[in-house]
Amino acid sequence: MFFKFIVSISIVVLVSAARIPGPEERIVGGHYIPIEYVPWQVSLINDTNHNCGGVIHSDRAILTAAHCLSNVRTENLLVRAGSSHWRKGGQLVKVLKAIPHEQYCPSLQSNDVAVLILESPLKFNRKVQKIDLAEETPQDETMTLVSGWGRTQANATYSWPILQGVHVALLDPTKCKEVYGKDVICADNLGRGICSGDSGGPLVNLKDRKLIGLVSWGYGGCARRNPGIYADVAFFRNWFNKTINENIQSITSDCKK
Repeated sequence: MFFKFIVSISIVVLVSAARIPGPEERIVGGHYIPIEYVPWQVSLINDTNHNCGGVIHSDRAILTAAHCLSNVRTENLLVRAGSSHWRKGGQLVKVLKAIPHEQYCPSLQSNDVAVLILESPLKFNRKVQKIDLAEETPQDETMTLVSGWGRTQANATYSWPILQGVHVALLDPTKCKEVYGKDVICADNLGRGICSGDSGGPLVNLKDRKLIGLVSWGYGGCARRNPGIYADVAFFRNWFNKTINENIQSITSDCKK
C-alpha cells in the first residue's frame, strides 16, 4: 500500500461479458477482473480498510510485501479471499502471524517480502485457489498479469473497491537487477500499471500461470515514466518455503501440547 508510488492496477478486458462499463474504466489503463480469473488474489485488510494485496500460497499461508506490515498490529489484520470486492463476499479470515523478511530494509525497499499465517484454513473452491511459485526468473518480454484494488491514479485518496488487473511485459531481468537490486524484477506497459494499494499483489506469468513477482514499489507516479518494481519470487522461493514450513509446524506443535 505504501510503496513509493506503487503503480495502480488496470486490466485488459479478459472476459468481455464480465466487463463493467462506465466508471470502472477510469483506472490506469485497465478494467475489472473477476476473482475466478485470479483466485489466488486476496485483500489484506487492516482493521476495516484495504491495506495491500496478497497471494494464496496454501490454505494457511499468504504471501505479501514486507512494507505492508509497517506500523500495523497483527491482531488487526484480516484476509479476504474469493471476492472481487475487498469490502464484501468471499471468506474473511484473521491473521495469526505476520512475518516480514528478517533482512527487509525500508530505506532501500530490499527484501520486501513477508508471509502471513492464517488463524484458520481457507476453503478452496473455484474462487479460492493457491498458486505455484516460479522456479526461475522469466525472460525479457514475458507477458504477465498483475491485479489488485490499488488507487486508479497517483493523486487518488482511496483504494478501488472492485478488483482490477492489467497486462504488463517483463523488462530485461539482468538490467533491472543491476539498477534496482538483485532481489527484484521490473515490468511495464506505458500508461498502465500498479499504484498505492496494490502492494503485495501477484504478478503472474500468463504462459504457465505461476507467480513470478509481488508488487513492491515504483518511481515517478503511477504507470508513468518508470517501470513497476516487483519482488522476484524465484529469488525468494526458498525463504518462502522455509518460513511457511517452520511456522505451520510450530502451530501444529502448539496444538498437540
